[in-house]
Amino acid sequence: MSQGSKPTIRDVATAANVSLTTVSYVLSGRHGGTTRISQPTQDRVLAAVKELGYVPNQAARGMRRGKTDVVAIAIGNLEWPWDRALAATAARMLPEHGYQPVILLGDDWRKFAMSGGADGVIVGFFPESTEADETLSELARRNVAQVVISGSLKPAGFDVLAPRQDAGLKECMDFLTLSHQRIACIRRADPAGRTKSRFAAYEAGLAKAGIPLDESLVRTSLHRPALAYQAALELLQLPERPTAILCTDDMEALQAIRAAYRLGLRVPEDIQIVGVGNSTEGQEFDPPLTTVGPDPIFEQVVRMLLDRLAGVTPAEGIRMPSPWKLHRRGTTLG
Repeated sequence: MSQGSKPTIRDVATAANVSLTTVSYVLSGRHGGTTRISQPTQDRVLAAVKELGYVPNQAARGMRRGKTDVVAIAIGNLEWPWDRALAATAARMLPEHGYQPVILLGDDWRKFAMSGGADGVIVGFFPESTEADETLSELARRNVAQVVISGSLKPAGFDVLAPRQDAGLKECMDFLTLSHQRIACIRRADPAGRTKSRFAAYEAGLAKAGIPLDESLVRTSLHRPALAYQAALELLQLPERPTAILCTDDMEALQAIRAAYRLGLRVPEDIQIVGVGNSTEGQEFDPPLTTVGPDPIFEQVVRMLLDRLAGVTPAEGIRMPSPWKLHRRGTTLG
């Protein structure tokens, strides 16, 4: 092995004085069958692996045996509470079932999955695009297990967890307009329009209560924590500040709470704040966040993927509805 180069399986075989086949068999973790490797030989191989610092190429091994034992978790950003909770749940549950989770941000999951790097994919970040649809179809053709969180997709060789957020958003606005006339909104407004219905629910709730839409009470975060924090500071320092803020994501709501604290305001006595998502972080915040969202679903999503990997799910796929509701907690009164 040349200085500075990564050790190879051939280096391990040389150091252990065994064949490449023996090293491959020991590292695969296989047992039984007609091949018998003595314990001293196995120990010698593993000692060489440790001494050299050899790391097997999981993707290459997977291609050889048709299985990688890897599951890709596709999320948008680890700064977002919902995505962070999905990643944390998958990282906790998957190893218990023999799978190694790989967390991928944005659209990187498509290249990774198409390269054969994973046996399964949980798509929690899904821009509604033709390209993504084609990726899902091709992966289904290749028998890669998939679970997608999407309100619009239909199963097609993969499973769908379908958020139903409209009823929960309506419940939220009915609740807020009972006690408030000046209700601000920090909206995500991302280019893919995935939270368009959330802002539409805000507009519809105001209209139902006979409250005119006041554009001065609307801010955009682009789903970036720093912008959400600044937006909240601006709203809370208006000459006539709002008495409630609806945030289209829990991340924005948590930033709004921090902004209120910086200004010396009490939550919920001086300002009431509502998020969307029902994230674990929101539930554990001080005070716990009032939010619109499903009951905890992340364990359900991982179990759906494990069922598909095990082959117990219908080949054509299933669509599991996920009703959302208002979870009243410590950032609102009443």
